Amino acid sequence: MRFQPGHSGNPAGRPRGSRNRRTIIVEKLLDDSAGDLTSVAISRATAGDPAALRACMDRVAPRPRHRLLDFPLPELVTLADTPGAINAIAQGLAHGELHLEEAAALMRTVREFMLALAAVERDRRAAAPPALVIDNDASGSLADFLAARTR
Repeated sequence: MRFQPGHSGNPAGRPRGSRNRRTIIVEKLLDDSAGDLTSVAISRATAGDPAALRACMDRVAPRPRHRLLDFPLPELVTLADTPGAINAIAQGLAHGELHLEEAAALMRTVREFMLALAAVERDRRAAAPPALVIDNDASGSLADFLAARTR
């Protein structure tokens, strides 16, 4: 028998939203001693413990995850613009204007731009009429050749 979507195989099972007993006990213990733990962590951080300092700083000033990137990237219009953009990203990384993650994100952007241009070019070539084949017959004149090429 197949289970129907939205129906449990055990309708008398754990109610939705209920929590595990162990989780409840651990949260209660942490709530009861949160002040003591915080004081110890701060004292260890001020004494020079790098792990405690990192934990405290992550709480006080967490790393920004999605910040605006203020970096002058050259305008990307054609495929010929991509080497300049890649060079600007590399220079920004070398001079400390960009973090490694930011440079990687910008490089992915340039790569996606290149792939999009390549896809557009592929579609344009596929939609173009087939090239005109000209016989290399020496009896034809230059005017016939040029007329055939301009059609």
